[in-house]
Amino acid sequence: MKVIVIGAGFSGAAAARTLADAGHEVVILEGRDRIGGRTHTDSSLGPDIDLGGSWIHGPHGNPLVPIAKAAGATWKWTDFKNVFGNSVMAFDADGTELDAAEYTQGINNYDGAMAMLTGSIVDAKPDDSVQSMTDLYGTGLLEQSADEPYSTQKGFQYTSNIRFQYENAASLEDSAYGVGSYIKLPGGDNLVCGGGFRKVLTHILQGLDIQLGTAVREIKYDSSGVTLLTDKGDFSADACVVTAPLGVLQSGNLKFSPQLPQSKQNAIGRIGMGNYEKIALKFPEIFWPKEPHRLNYLSDHEPPLYNAWLNFAHFTGDPVLVCYHGGPMAEYTNQMDDEDLIAGCVETLKKMFGPDVPDPISYVRTRWSADEFSQGSYSYTKVGQQAGDREEMAKPVGNKLFFAGEATHPNFYGTVHGAYESGIRAAREILG
Repeated sequence: MKVIVIGAGFSGAAAARTLADAGHEVVILEGRDRIGGRTHTDSSLGPDIDLGGSWIHGPHGNPLVPIAKAAGATWKWTDFKNVFGNSVMAFDADGTELDAAEYTQGINNYDGAMAMLTGSIVDAKPDDSVQSMTDLYGTGLLEQSADEPYSTQKGFQYTSNIRFQYENAASLEDSAYGVGSYIKLPGGDNLVCGGGFRKVLTHILQGLDIQLGTAVREIKYDSSGVTLLTDKGDFSADACVVTAPLGVLQSGNLKFSPQLPQSKQNAIGRIGMGNYEKIALKFPEIFWPKEPHRLNYLSDHEPPLYNAWLNFAHFTGDPVLVCYHGGPMAEYTNQMDDEDLIAGCVETLKKMFGPDVPDPISYVRTRWSADEFSQGSYSYTKVGQQAGDREEMAKPVGNKLFFAGEATHPNFYGTVHGAYESGIRAAREILG
């Protein structure tokens, strides 16, 4: 059997590797001039920096861990919640450093309140429990007590508002609570900093036929097989694995003939596609503490900007900071040119570390929402989404089209290992 796989990211690589190892002829068509999809390891600043997916979210039971070890990639734990007390530095809007212990208590207060709410709706019917995070806050169930210390209140504010929007890559209004079944594997979040995800993916793709710069524009399928119309001519096969991101499928830029079943189109339309952008800045020297993993800034801008910083100096020793924006913050910064975005980053760092902060000597930034081959960063559970939408999106069509990608995974959506597992699942469907 000949199978064409669309996309050289982790879902496409997993599907192609599984099928090729089973003895089938496989061709991967990738629209970009690189492998990786929504993982993209950049080394232009010195260290290997993943501009898309960056973390192994939970190493215990994660299928990527043995592959990463075999590839020689390395990773380090990131303490987002300041478990050991010295991993997160937090600053108020004017640059005042907040009390670390009190701030961490605010993080814990929010996580505890969310855990109680999650337990309270575990037996609720999905249709009864769907509500936006904004509605949930409106109930008063997630309000912070005014009697708590100031830094504790700020920790709660950051975690309940800013961190949530970063994790979901979406606004509180659009984010649904009470539907979906995301599962986080144990072992914490581990930054792939030695070789990045590119090293892992290259290991998976060894020996496979990859056609870069070959953008698929239309897929025609019938009982006899599939024909893919691309910028470089037509390709035919017995079956096709479609790993196009949710944003691409929602855009309609990838045509299907005949059209996909209405039930699948409806499911694709209801799932949320989030936006998460990064800018990595390299400075002439390290002027900030190396010990913290993260720097949190409580912006008073609307929308709040320059809130989340990853301290690359902690992980690699390089004078690099990575600033993140998610959801509406990412949409806002995507309208800024490079100079204004960098100026805002430097102004914020001067509030945090003083007026002598130098300008960066180089940088790299993302615009995933404007990338025609991604049109967003990763999926999230959106208000209006129905239970089973991801499973519907994953269903094969006519025993000729098979679907993979993080958005099709019922439990690990939004993760690299979710994308990888979905590719194996699609390949096994072809193998019967």
